[in-house]
Amino acid sequence: MKFWKRRGPVPELGHSIRDYQALVRLKLKAMPHERALALAQSIGAPTLEDFMAQGDGHVAVLRHHGLENGMAIYDLGCGCGRTAQALQRSGWQGHYTGADVVPELLAEIARTCPDYRTVLNYERTISANDESLDIVFHWSLFTHLFPGESYLYLLDAYRALKPGGKMIFSFLELEDRAHDHVWQAGLRKLRNGERPEQLDAFLHRDWITRFARDAGFSTARFTNGDDDAHHPPFWQSLAILAKG
Repeated sequence: MKFWKRRGPVPELGHSIRDYQALVRLKLKAMPHERALALAQSIGAPTLEDFMAQGDGHVAVLRHHGLENGMAIYDLGCGCGRTAQALQRSGWQGHYTGADVVPELLAEIARTCPDYRTVLNYERTISANDESLDIVFHWSLFTHLFPGESYLYLLDAYRALKPGGKMIFSFLELEDRAHDHVWQAGLRKLRNGERPEQLDAFLHRDWITRFARDAGFSTARFTNGDDDAHHPPFWQSLAILAKG
């Protein structure tokens, strides 16, 4: 069963919401005859094959960190369903909620994964009851937020997670040379007086550790973006926070 919830004052959208909606809608408008591909490209996959392979990699990460059938999971910044569709392909059975700020992307999940719940939420919150979730995850969301916004999401994720639950997310860090081209691209735009399509933010592991400790998480562990020991390399670094 699907539920839609609108939260937050739409007329005063924040930078990340406004920028992401504009970016997605521009790409959808540019490729009306290739709807699925446009949706995939709007969140970083050049082809549908890449889109599916990335989603399968997401599921591999979640399974490595404890995903099991029957769990309640929350996909923060779910987009058009890259992870949701991969979960469905993998045969996973459980309670999925996907949250995003772009109605068109949520509609795509409704089309491809009709049994999954979606939430339209403009606030820096997790739309779930206290201690109701096993895993909260998101991929490349904190890369487009100010650190304080990321902390607010992390703080509310702690509230919504069950004891023993986990928050798993990817992030950019300057210490990783593979992320240097993102940093340099942003600098070029600034030097040329251009406005970036969206904010590209970097986090330090020490900051995340501090955020996790202040929020109440018992541990914070990290995986390098090129680590392929237990799942395909993710490219972005991964943080795994556990609620004691």
